[in-house]
Amino acid sequence: MPCRWNQLTLKRRARIGLGPDGHTASLVPGDPVLDVAGAEVALTGVYQGRRRMTLTYPVLNRSRRIVWLVTGRDKADMLARLYKGDDSIPAGRVRRDRALVLADRGAAGSDSESSPH
Repeated sequence: MPCRWNQLTLKRRARIGLGPDGHTASLVPGDPVLDVAGAEVALTGVYQGRRRMTLTYPVLNRSRRIVWLVTGRDKADMLARLYKGDDSIPAGRVRRDRALVLADRGAAGSDSESSPH
């Protein structure tokens, strides 16, 4: 269910995370809100027992810089897919040309015992 939020823009930066299922900004796999283009904010379907409000792709993709914060080994596969531009996951539909990814060793897939701490 799209809703309108007058004059909402993220001119400078959006700070978002990455879920182990490829979701970002409450944009989750299979949710109809993924296809909302005519609203800046939309109400999601139920995810993990709750409905949420989320910014839509048009708003996120207008940001000058998108900063990803990704932590945890459980996100390594999705981070690799994000880097490859896999648009079958919600995070993969966010512009990569303006992205800065900050990932810990686990998410980067380099947290082996031989890595320095």
